[in-house]
Amino acid sequence: MNLMYKLKGAALAALIFGATAITPALAQQATPPTKQGQQQNFTEADLKQFAAANNRLMTIQQEGEKTMMGILQEEKLSIDKFNQMAQAHQQQKLTEVGATPEEMAAFNKAAQRMMELQPAMQKDVETAIQKDGMTLDKYEQIMIAYRQDPALQERVNSMMQKQ
Repeated sequence: MNLMYKLKGAALAALIFGATAITPALAQQATPPTKQGQQQNFTEADLKQFAAANNRLMTIQQEGEKTMMGILQEEKLSIDKFNQMAQAHQQQKLTEVGATPEEMAAFNKAAQRMMELQPAMQKDVETAIQKDGMTLDKYEQIMIAYRQDPALQERVNSMMQKQ
């Protein structure tokens, strides 16, 4: 299994415990469809700000993943075991996962440490979005449109690659 895939799994498992971010990779929440005519036209400057913010957010995500990996290593818990236990925790079946008392303690400690990272990560995300003058609301509006509009995705992705 690819290490990057496992890292993303660890990041997503951490999200189960309340860590939230607004990046496309971290915030895979369902977006309600917009009503016909509600789709907004965004300026080129808006899209450039959005692309720049996303590039900054990718860096924050990568740093967060490294930190979470470090926590798992310090707690001597594998990514796969952590993800398995996190999924069981979300389903309220943690006692059924067959973990040793040591693994359970390591999981609880790692999860707590990851939850403690959330406020700082959220602040970093907000700062990254607002750095060039974009509001969180505008970012969110563009993100919704980005998720729904393949043409907009291509435009933004192209801008992100050029930066």
